[in-house]
Amino acid sequence: MTAEPDPSLPTLQDVVKNLHDMPALPTVVARLTRLIADPRTTASDINTALSSDPGLVTKILKQVNSAFYGFSRRITTITNAVVILGFNQVRNLALSAFVFDAFGRDRGSPFDVNGFWRHSIGTAFFASHLAKELDARLEEDAFICGLLHDLGKFIMAQSAPAHAAAVIEKVKERDILFQQAERLTLGYNHATLGAYAMERWNLPESLCQVVLWHHNPLKAPESVQTLACIANAADIVARAMLFGNGGDERIPPLADGVWARLGTDMTRLEGIMRKVAGEYSKSDAFFAS
Repeated sequence: MTAEPDPSLPTLQDVVKNLHDMPALPTVVARLTRLIADPRTTASDINTALSSDPGLVTKILKQVNSAFYGFSRRITTITNAVVILGFNQVRNLALSAFVFDAFGRDRGSPFDVNGFWRHSIGTAFFASHLAKELDARLEEDAFICGLLHDLGKFIMAQSAPAHAAAVIEKVKERDILFQQAERLTLGYNHATLGAYAMERWNLPESLCQVVLWHHNPLKAPESVQTLACIANAADIVARAMLFGNGGDERIPPLADGVWARLGTDMTRLEGIMRKVAGEYSKSDAFFAS
């Protein structure tokens, strides 16, 4: 299946030049990312950073007190949330709130934005649990990579709606995968666009590389190949579990070598799927604005 991209559509470089309207990562979230990378950071430091954005604090505490976590007592301060959940998970809550506000609403998009967002949530849940089984040190980064793996699709819908419409039209016309339609229609794909946006937000380079290579994880730098394989597997399994909509009606195969790299088996996979199904059923409460 080969074809030249539609010459009437702008290139990736043209799109990038026009991303001035892409939401900027809030200063407080950027600061959280820097603080978490510093081993001297305390719960008080996180609380101080977040206190500059009362709206974000409210959203985080609403999520922490939702049915998703099911704590027996109400969590009323960010400091308590940090002590209970840990630095990385609070950072993930803040980033989730921002991404959902920025890209998770259907504003006349040619995409099923709600479906894309639900797919991203399901992918994040599965990636987190799979990482916990394989290497708990990767759990929180796996969540972020799962959440943001399709960020480029959201950006395309918002900043290049003509591109989004052309891809969706090709998907329907040929009954093919979203990424296949991108290759036929555009001169770039959503993974490249998403990684570029994450770089602009100054998110860690390792996470940018995972998003860039999540469809071809064994081409990622060696240092992030395991995380990229987790993201690839989570994306595919989330599709198979019918979590949201990835932009087409097909379930792509796993990238070559993923299961061998991860060293997992069907018994462990089925156990993770049961846990994730339970979490996903409560995700409305977790991500309510």
